[in-house]
Amino acid sequence: MGKRQRVSRLDLAIRSSLGEDFLVDLPVDAEITSLTQSGRPIPVRKDGAKLIVPLQPGEQSVSVGWKINRALGLFSAAEQVRLPVPSANLETSMRTPDDRWILWTRGPLRGPAVRFWSILVSALIAAWVLGRISTSPLRSFEWMLLAIGLTQVPLPAALAVIGWLFFLAWRGRPSFLALPAWGFNLLQLFQIALTAVTLVIFVAVVAAGLLGSPEMFILGNGSHRTLLRWYQARSDVAFPTPGCVAVSIWWYRILMLIWALWLAASLIRWLRWAWDQFSGGGYFRKMGKKALSPPPLPT
Repeated sequence: MGKRQRVSRLDLAIRSSLGEDFLVDLPVDAEITSLTQSGRPIPVRKDGAKLIVPLQPGEQSVSVGWKINRALGLFSAAEQVRLPVPSANLETSMRTPDDRWILWTRGPLRGPAVRFWSILVSALIAAWVLGRISTSPLRSFEWMLLAIGLTQVPLPAALAVIGWLFFLAWRGRPSFLALPAWGFNLLQLFQIALTAVTLVIFVAVVAAGLLGSPEMFILGNGSHRTLLRWYQARSDVAFPTPGCVAVSIWWYRILMLIWALWLAASLIRWLRWAWDQFSGGGYFRKMGKKALSPPPLPT
C-alpha cells in the first residue's frame, strides 16, 4: 500500500469437479496487473467488474494482482472481493508505509490489536496514584505527563526514572543524613550513577520520538507495525474487509516535540533540585578510623 496507489493480490486455492468459468467480483476501478493459474499466466477476461477465470477439473491455484489509484485516508481497508461460492481459511495481510501512524485496527478476532491505549490508560492511572503519595516529588499531572513519554521505553527504564525521582526526595530527609559514613558515601555514588542512567533514558525517549517510529505494541497473528495480518475460518461469498485507522507520522512527531519541550523545562528544575539534594549535608564523609586499644601493662 502506497500514498497514492494501492496494490493488491488475491491468491486462491480451488478444488473444482467440473470445468467452468469462475467469476471473481473485484472493485470497479481495479486495474489488473497479473493473472496466473497454477503458476502459468492466462489472458485477462472481464465481464464488467467481474474477472472470468476458466477452471479445470481438479485442484488448482489462481493468483490475481491489481492496483487502484486511491490516496490513503484516515481509514484504510482491504478491497471488497466477492466469489460465487463461500470460502474457508481466509488470510488477509495489509502492509502500511513507514510514515503512517497506526492508531486502531478492525477485522476478524484473530488479528492484530493495538495495545498502546490500554497501556497508556494503565500508565496514567499509576501516575495519578504516584502523585497521591505523601512523599511524592511531583504532582499527579506532572507524573501523568511524564508517563505519556515513558510508554515508549521498556518498563525497567520507566521504573528507573521513577526510582530516581523518589531517591532524590529521600536524599534530603533526616533518615538519609543519619546513615553511617560508608552507607552515605555508597548511596551518593549510587545517586550519581542513577542520574546518568536517567539522563540517557530521557535522551533516548526524545530521540525516538523525534526521529524514530511510535511503539504502539501491535500484536496478534504475527502482526507488527507495518504488517497487519488477519485470519478467518469461514466466509460467505463476500470477503471480510479488515482495515486500520492511521494518520501521518508527523502528527506523532509534533506531539513528541511538545512533550520534549515540556521535559526540557522540567528537567532544568529537576537537575537543580537534584544538585541541592546531592550537596545537602556534604558530598562525601570521611570514614572514621577504628580506635586502637592500649597495650596491656606489665605485671
